[in-house]
Amino acid sequence: MNEPSLMGYPSLSQQQQQLPNGTPNTLHQQLHGLSNNPMPPPGLMNSNDLPNNLGNGPRGINANNNNNNNPMLSASHQLLDQLTNGNANMGMNNNTSPNANNTSMSSNAPSQSLAIASINANANNPLFHPHLEDPTLLSNPIWKLQLQLANVSLQSLGQPNVYARQNAMKKYLASQNQSQNTSNNTLTAPVVPNNTNNPTIQPQSQTTTGAPTTNENINQSQQQQQTQPSEMSMSLVDRTKKLLMEMATETSKEKGKTSKPSTANSANNGNSMPNNTNEAMTPSSANTPLATTNNSRMGTPTTPHTELLNTRDQNSTTPSVLLQHKKLSQQYNIDEDDEIENRMVAPKDTKYNDQLWHAIDFSNLQIFHINDNLFKYTFLTRLYLNGNGLTHIPKEIKNLNNLCVLDLSNNKLSELPSEIGSCFRLKYLYFFNNLISDLPWEFGNLYNLQFLGCEGNPLDKKLLKILTEKSVTGLIFYLRDNRPEIPLIKDRKFIEIDTEGEPVREYDSLKLADANGNPDLEKKSFTLLSYNTLCQHYATPKMYRYTPSWALSWDYRREKLKDQILSYQSDILCLQEVESKTFEEFWSPLLEKYDYQGIFHIKTRAKTMQSKDSKKVDGCCIFFKKSKFKLLFKEAMDFSGTWMKHKKFQRTEDYLNRAMNKDNVALYLKLQSLTSGESVWVVTTHLHWDPKFNDVKTFQVGILLDHMEALLKEENPKQDVKKANVVICGDLNSYFDSAVYELLSTGRVVNHQDNKGRDFGYMSQKNFAHNLSLRSSYDYIGELPFTNFTPSFTDVIDYIWFSTQSMRVRGLLGGVDQDYVSNFIGFPNDKFPSDHIPLLARFEFMKSSSGSRKI
Repeated sequence: MNEPSLMGYPSLSQQQQQLPNGTPNTLHQQLHGLSNNPMPPPGLMNSNDLPNNLGNGPRGINANNNNNNNPMLSASHQLLDQLTNGNANMGMNNNTSPNANNTSMSSNAPSQSLAIASINANANNPLFHPHLEDPTLLSNPIWKLQLQLANVSLQSLGQPNVYARQNAMKKYLASQNQSQNTSNNTLTAPVVPNNTNNPTIQPQSQTTTGAPTTNENINQSQQQQQTQPSEMSMSLVDRTKKLLMEMATETSKEKGKTSKPSTANSANNGNSMPNNTNEAMTPSSANTPLATTNNSRMGTPTTPHTELLNTRDQNSTTPSVLLQHKKLSQQYNIDEDDEIENRMVAPKDTKYNDQLWHAIDFSNLQIFHINDNLFKYTFLTRLYLNGNGLTHIPKEIKNLNNLCVLDLSNNKLSELPSEIGSCFRLKYLYFFNNLISDLPWEFGNLYNLQFLGCEGNPLDKKLLKILTEKSVTGLIFYLRDNRPEIPLIKDRKFIEIDTEGEPVREYDSLKLADANGNPDLEKKSFTLLSYNTLCQHYATPKMYRYTPSWALSWDYRREKLKDQILSYQSDILCLQEVESKTFEEFWSPLLEKYDYQGIFHIKTRAKTMQSKDSKKVDGCCIFFKKSKFKLLFKEAMDFSGTWMKHKKFQRTEDYLNRAMNKDNVALYLKLQSLTSGESVWVVTTHLHWDPKFNDVKTFQVGILLDHMEALLKEENPKQDVKKANVVICGDLNSYFDSAVYELLSTGRVVNHQDNKGRDFGYMSQKNFAHNLSLRSSYDYIGELPFTNFTPSFTDVIDYIWFSTQSMRVRGLLGGVDQDYVSNFIGFPNDKFPSDHIPLLARFEFMKSSSGSRKI
């Protein structure tokens, strides 16, 4: 029914197709080594078994094979043409002649011969194959998995674009199945691709006779015909997922100690785990079944056992094997169709055909060097470079941080670049049969990694021991937690701003700027710091798996936060995500020793909790130096409660369904400067986080500004609110192009996508307008590169806004040194205890024209 020649394999004869069920035919023997004299892997047999003209054309690929029906294969060919056109740096075999139409594999495959020779040369070397020295590894399920998948990888050696061909076969089988399912129990001739486009596809023989055929016979025939090609269409990733799930299912059965047979029987095709495997996958100690006898002589380096156990328990302990299988299929899944995956995550306004392919297959193409242009394709999720002559991977690989699959097997790599650690989305990384002896510490960033294929390398025994005892997760945790310290050589600079709003000077640190400051300016100015400190109950190992466990602990982060905040000696501190208990027991008594007085307001959810539980809820707080300011007024508000008390409140559907249950708060303080006599309103808030509720964020800021105006009018009905001293800061969870930013900067929001179709009553009717004159303080230097730094999100979402008609910015704390940042995929780390960074601005009071009264 289905032709294996789609993948460049030799076609099955009619006799082979009609072998009895369960009889291994020649093709099956090739794939799984079931014959008495195992044949070489497909693609390494002889020239008669290979597609014609294999060496024809600049790629060494059959120029007559039309692969336009396969976007991944055709795209890789087109891209390879672009990267190699007029540039010999790709290292393609220069002996290839465009006119040699009958060139055979033997005249054009020195790199493949060398690759095979290199593999054969190390076949009996225990440095490359440690199970030869320690036979007990053969009973270790993790190492057994390595051997099985390394064998699968070898089977593809010599076949150009083997994964693209497998993908084509998979899609062909899917279309066949769909066609047959719609036949409504009638015998329908199978769909065969157009032979004119691919001469390697042969017409299928008809096996029907004039005798009536029952539905049961049809189904059995279809099942028998699909078995072998289905196996052929399985890629290395497919097999990895299959074996990982089987291993974890066996682990689940062992942990549950159930006597009932598994309801999920897995087919054993020579690649799956034996049904009687009882070795546990869960790491705990050297006595675990994963610990081999010889390896146990050396203690495993320290790894976070609790975190490791919790991670594995989530994936391996379920009451039902079927439920376990479902959970693991989600865990190990990479969407079968990258185009569908992209459309699911792409913005809604993205065109359907903006990017229709996300994989490149350069396998077995005699490539010796990678052109830098490849790394401009940052949308790639899969990259296959296996079976070439590569001796190094450029550091620009870090640009491909969307990669989920990377295959570097069967090359001549002696090391992997540390920059691969930036590819934090990697789930499957293969480098079978190379010359790699060590792994860079940056591999600890690969917290999504499910499988690391390393067999056939002289890998360090310590790393090998961790892998076989604690699986790839334990290895990643070890590399993460034991990474050498990266020194922070350059402090954040302080940028001086002149009276015209122009940056005029940079100091290497805030302390140096203060030492060279103008005494007159200090009398009529103040500094304000805004910082989301990352509440300890949000900083979980599950959320921050890239952060070393010791650096994520609250004891460590609390001390770093203390040192960091006190080092700035700011006159006003505005902190978000501060736990109630932490404010009472840590921040308040600590900062009081340094001349600070603090006000705290908790999120409204605490009102529904018992006292003990409410202490764990976070909120916002403001501290000010008592030697610099006097407290005149304070008020705390929650947005929903304040809005329901508004005289123009309306119970709209959007308010009830989207905004009412959000418990975000804001805190207002009016402070009087003891040196200048001027008063200033300081407001801090932490808006709702979810980007699906950008309209709610706009609504919350609208309430905040409306209430600010109400307080100013209550203070002095005759004053112009534009000239009031106001600073509004916090974590606004909003971009530069958001409705929140537009509202704050322009005074209103009209026809913004964030609020399209939403109705918040009076707030929407007046376009959320306000009469304050506000500007982002960091706008004077074009904003920072980021204020929030995590692997999946790095952007500016924290701000300090101020009144432009009564105050001006005279200095700003700059960004974090980019050379230092480039070593990490996100904060927190040992130097930065939050995923946000603190913002700090110096404000100068301009001549006041207000005759305000104190309240």
